[in-house]
Amino acid sequence: MEDGMRPKNSFLAVDGESVCFRFGGKKSSPVLSGLDIQVERGVIYGLLGPSGCGKTTLLRCIVGRHKPSSGTVKVFGKIPGHGKCLIPGPGVGFMPQELALYPEITTEETLTYFGRLYQLEQHVIEERISFLINFLDIPDKTKQIKHLSGGQQRRVSFAAALIHKPPLLILDEPTVGVDPLLRKSIWKHLQKLAMADGITIIITTHYVEEARQANVVGLMRDGRLLAETNPEVLINQYNVVTLEDVFLKLCVKDSEAIEATSLGEVTTHEEEPVWVKRRTYHVKYNAVTSVNDKSSEHYETALLNNAAEVRINISRDDGCIKCIKNAGNRMKALTSKNFVRLKRNIPFVFFQIFIPAFQVIVFCLCVGGEPYNIPMAVVNLESGFGSKSSAFLESINPDTISQNKFSNLSLAVDSVERGENWGVLYIGPEFTLSLMNRYLEGIMADNDTIVNSTIKVYLDMTNQQITATLYTRILEGFLKFSRDTLVQYGWSPAIATPPVMLESPIYGTLDPNFTEFMAPGMILGITYMMAVGLTAMSVIIEKKEGLLDRSCIAGVHSWEVIFSMLFTLFLVMLVQVVLVLFLTFQAFSIPCRGPLIWVVIAVLLVGLEGMSYGLFISSIVNDENIAMMIAMGSFYPNLLLSGIIWPVEAMPYYLTKLSYCLPLTLMANTMRSILSRGWTITDNGIWDGYLVALAWIFPVILISSIFFRFKK
Repeated sequence: MEDGMRPKNSFLAVDGESVCFRFGGKKSSPVLSGLDIQVERGVIYGLLGPSGCGKTTLLRCIVGRHKPSSGTVKVFGKIPGHGKCLIPGPGVGFMPQELALYPEITTEETLTYFGRLYQLEQHVIEERISFLINFLDIPDKTKQIKHLSGGQQRRVSFAAALIHKPPLLILDEPTVGVDPLLRKSIWKHLQKLAMADGITIIITTHYVEEARQANVVGLMRDGRLLAETNPEVLINQYNVVTLEDVFLKLCVKDSEAIEATSLGEVTTHEEEPVWVKRRTYHVKYNAVTSVNDKSSEHYETALLNNAAEVRINISRDDGCIKCIKNAGNRMKALTSKNFVRLKRNIPFVFFQIFIPAFQVIVFCLCVGGEPYNIPMAVVNLESGFGSKSSAFLESINPDTISQNKFSNLSLAVDSVERGENWGVLYIGPEFTLSLMNRYLEGIMADNDTIVNSTIKVYLDMTNQQITATLYTRILEGFLKFSRDTLVQYGWSPAIATPPVMLESPIYGTLDPNFTEFMAPGMILGITYMMAVGLTAMSVIIEKKEGLLDRSCIAGVHSWEVIFSMLFTLFLVMLVQVVLVLFLTFQAFSIPCRGPLIWVVIAVLLVGLEGMSYGLFISSIVNDENIAMMIAMGSFYPNLLLSGIIWPVEAMPYYLTKLSYCLPLTLMANTMRSILSRGWTITDNGIWDGYLVALAWIFPVILISSIFFRFKK
C-alpha cells in the first residue's frame, strides 16, 4: 500500500503488518504469509477466502488466542493480551465457526453466562436478552440448546457475541443455516451497529455475494490478502457482475504470478499488477463521540462505556480491587455454569457418585475372603481298630476343603493333573502306630517311624493363594488333632505346640484380614482414578467443542477455568468420599481405630491429586480417547508400585525408592496406620503422606495452568 493510501493508526480498529504464523517450527509451512490488514473503525469488513486459506487463524490472532510468528497485530492501537488492551475480554464479541455452546443449559442461561463474563449488570443482561430473543426469533428461551435446531443454535451463538455490544465484533460464518429473511435482517442490524454505534465488524462467510453488503472486503488465498477494498470498486474495476467472478480472476492472476516467479520471468511495469491496492473507505461516524474525539484512547473508551443502551462495567483502573472483583464475577459465572451442567446431567452425576461406591462394594465382597469348597484328593491307606487318621481328616475345616477319597496315590495324582482337585493328601497304612511311637520315642525315633508318621501333601502350586490356604488349613487341622489326641491319652497338649509362641499383637489381631490391609489403598486408588477421568473428560470436552476457547476470548483466564472446575468437581468428589467411607466402615465393618477426620482429609487430598493430574492430561491433549489411554496407562504402574496390592518391601531396591515419590504410596501407608494402628497426625510418619500429596497437587496445577495459557 502506498503511504498516502494507508489510514492513520488512530482510525484503525485492526492493524496487522507483515503477519506470519506457523503451526510448529520454522520448517513448517506458514498459514499466514506476510499478511497486511487494515480495518477501519465503524465498518463492516468481509473476510473471504476458501477453506484452509487462513481466515480463522487470522481471526484468532486478532482476538489474542494466537501470537504471530512474526509481524504485529494491533487492535485499537494495542496488542491483544498485553497491557490495558481489553482483548481478550469485553473489547470483542466473538462468534466462532463451530457452535461453541453448552448443550445442557438454556438460551437464557447461555446469554446470562456470557453477560456475566463481560461484567454486565443483571438488569442490562435481562434487557439485552429480551431484545436479542425477539430480534433473532429464538423460540422459548427456557429450552436447552441441545433441543434447538441447527439454525436456532447458530442464532443463539450469534446472540452471545452481541450480548454486550462490543467495539469490535468478529463473526465467523454467522449466517450458515439461517433463514434467508433472517439473514437479511441480521445484515441490516450489523449495518446499523456499524453506522449508528460505530462498532467495527469483521465477518467471514461462504456466501460470497452476501459480502457485497460489507463496506470493505478482504480476499484471502494461501495466507495472503489478494485485495482489500470496497466490493463495488472491485466489481467495477474488473468489469464483472459478481464478487465471486472478481475472486476467481484474482486467484487466476495470483497463480500466474506465482508460476512466473518460479520460472524466473519478470513482469513489466505496463502489466496490470496482481495485487489490488487497498483503498481507504471512510465511513460517517454517528457514534457517541465527536469527530474530533476519535483518538485511540478516547474512542475505545467511549464505545466501551456508552455504546447504545449497554453500559459495560469496565474501567481503566487496573487496581487490585477492580481486578479481584472482575475475576470474582467470572469465577461466579463459571461455577454457576458448571453446576447447571451437572444438574442437567443427572445420569452422569449419578454414575460419578455411585460407581466408586459400587467398586468398593465389589472389592469388599470379592477381595480378602477365605476360599471355600476347595476340592482335594485324599488317599487314606490306614484301616482297622484304633486308627487315628479319620480323626485327623475330620479335624480339617470342611468349609475350606472338600475331601474327595481315592483308593491309591496314582489315581489321586491323575485327578489333580486333570484339574479336578487342587492337591493330594496321602496317609500311609501305619500312620497311627508310627505317630504314637514318634511322640513316645522323641529324638530316639528311627527313620521308618518318622516316614510312616508323616502326612504327605502334593499340591497344584499354580495358585499361590489357594495353595497357601490349603497348606494352612491342613496344618491347623493337624495341630488340633494332635492336641486332642494327647489330651485323650492324658498327656500335655503343649507337646504338639511348636516352640515359638505368637503373643498378643502390638497392632492388629492374630487373625489378620487381607481386606483390611488392602482397603485403604483401594479406596485411595478408586478415588484417584475417578478424579483423573472426571476432570480430564470434563475439560477436554469443553476444549474440543470450542467452549473453553470462547470463554477465554471473553476474558476468562486459564486459572479461573481451572479453579472453577476444581471447585465444582471437588463437591462431587466430596459426596463420593462420604458414600465410599460410609460403606467401608459401616456396611463392611472395616475398623477405623484412629481419628476419622484425618482419613477423610487423606481421601480428599488424593482426589485432588487425581483432579490435578486430570487437568494436566487435558492441558496436553485434545482428544478424550488419548486422554483415557494416558490415564489408564499411568494408573496401573502407579497402583502396582504403590504397595496397595503387594508390599513395597518386596520390590527391587530402586523401584522401592521410586514408589515413595508416587501419589499413592505414602498416603496409603498413612491411611493404613490411621485405620489399623489408631495413629493420629502427631505420630511419626503420618505427615509424609499429606506432604507428598500437597507436593503433587500444587506444582501439577501450576504446570497445567501454564500449558492452558500458552498451548492454544
